[in-house]
Amino acid sequence: MNSLVETKEGLIRLLLPPQALKPLAERKPKPRVFYNPEASLNRDIAVLAVRVLSKRRGDLRVCDPLAGCGVRGIRFLAEGMGVKEAVINDLNPEALEFIRINLNINGLSEKAMVFNLDARELLLRRDIRRNGFDLVDVDPFGSPAPFIQPAILSLKRGGVLATTATDTAPLSGRYPRTCFRRYWSKPLKTEYYPEVAVRILLGFIARNCTMLNRGLKPLLVHRTTQYIRVYVEITYGTVAAEETLNKIGYLNHCSNCLHRRFTALEERTVNSCPNCNGRLEWAGPLWIGEIFDTEFCNQLVVEYETSHLSGKKELDKLLKTIVSESPGATTYYVIDELASILRIPPPSKKAVIEKLREMGYDASPTHFNGKGFRTNAPLKDILSGLSSITRSSKPTL
Repeated sequence: MNSLVETKEGLIRLLLPPQALKPLAERKPKPRVFYNPEASLNRDIAVLAVRVLSKRRGDLRVCDPLAGCGVRGIRFLAEGMGVKEAVINDLNPEALEFIRINLNINGLSEKAMVFNLDARELLLRRDIRRNGFDLVDVDPFGSPAPFIQPAILSLKRGGVLATTATDTAPLSGRYPRTCFRRYWSKPLKTEYYPEVAVRILLGFIARNCTMLNRGLKPLLVHRTTQYIRVYVEITYGTVAAEETLNKIGYLNHCSNCLHRRFTALEERTVNSCPNCNGRLEWAGPLWIGEIFDTEFCNQLVVEYETSHLSGKKELDKLLKTIVSESPGATTYYVIDELASILRIPPPSKKAVIEKLREMGYDASPTHFNGKGFRTNAPLKDILSGLSSITRSSKPTL
């Protein structure tokens, strides 16, 4: 205990080895237990999601199967309001020591069950999951793929699966064979690749759901430079599985003119772009439905504004941008790419959004890209709007 240092996150205290608080690249030798302070934003949003879920469902039983030092599960107990019990697990036996230490210093030992098991075994054991969890938060280092099906099986009807993927390079198209192996999906390098990555992950979860006669409803997705994150509600039954199957398909994309469209699984493949006759590339299978639930996103903001987390600038900006884009069209455009096609200087995002709204279309920024926006305008009108902004900004002689 004397060699440990104390740090705080949210409302909890943590005792950790000094090495665990260093930047990830400087951790040599490797610390006895894992803690990533850079993921605190990820955990802040998870806490808010748990608070929203507790208001919807009442008392919650939650599971953190890949816990490290236990920070996520302990924050759920301390800050999640309606969490009556947390199952906290890690395969590293030394992590168990720190989970117990940190539960104890926060006075939460009586509300937690602590295990030292493979996460998949933990999630599948009936004596541990009992009647099912209300929320399972899968936060691995790398791909969550091996844990998805056990997590789905461990959830109650209407329970929520939250999961992080840090293997963004395969999901974004840099290593397509790795993406095939992990997610049974072909990625694609596009200017909106983070959303393609999210849709591949959602599609993988959805296919696992349909095999189990379950359905999927996305509540929230978000992306930072290091990871993508999704929250999905799991529904039960054949009807739910069929509805989910209808939202799995393919993305067609034209790198020449930036036209894009989704197609259903059974739809005939089209090789040429209907806009410019260029060659269409494809990605998938992936999720082709909505990726945000607007009501859930709005409730997150309300919870944020009334909670101990209010005032965090990065969290505030992220949540409010997500709310503004949540009802928007599927996929987003990046201004620099559009301007490159037109061979014009890129106008400001604010000017583009205002112009599209003047033209009678919906338009909003996206948190995925600082120069990105969503709109229901057809591509020809988007390009026309950008051209008119450039013309009107030129000085008159």
